[in-house]
Amino acid sequence: MNYYKLRRSPFLNASKTKQTNQQIVIVGDSHTRNSAAELKHCLDPTFAISSFVQPCAGMKDNINSAREDIKKLKHDDVAVIWGGSNDIGKNNSKEALKHLCYFMKNNQKVKTIIMTAPPRFDLLPTSCVNN
Repeated sequence: MNYYKLRRSPFLNASKTKQTNQQIVIVGDSHTRNSAAELKHCLDPTFAISSFVQPCAGMKDNINSAREDIKKLKHDDVAVIWGGSNDIGKNNSKEALKHLCYFMKNNQKVKTIIMTAPPRFDLLPTSCVNN
């Protein structure tokens, strides 16, 4: 038998590559760490998932870090915004909402999921930061 006939061509599987149908971009502060890996584990391989994590950054910095990638998203793609805890901790929640509204206004073609900031358990439940 001829050795070259037994070998598989590396181009045989090129037609079987999976096309990514939908992209998911996760943007946030330290609470979003490892969320892209967990989501990738739970979804089909046809989803392209990326994340932009900036610990200790405010909402403005989080959104600006992923601006170019979010502009490339199509109509069916999803942007997950998960931040604001640093703004709330510094009593700048109005500033975070302003940047979030600006993001929503400029990216209406993208499906957007807004995640709330987690509560701070080191403060009293009646604290204005947790409200």
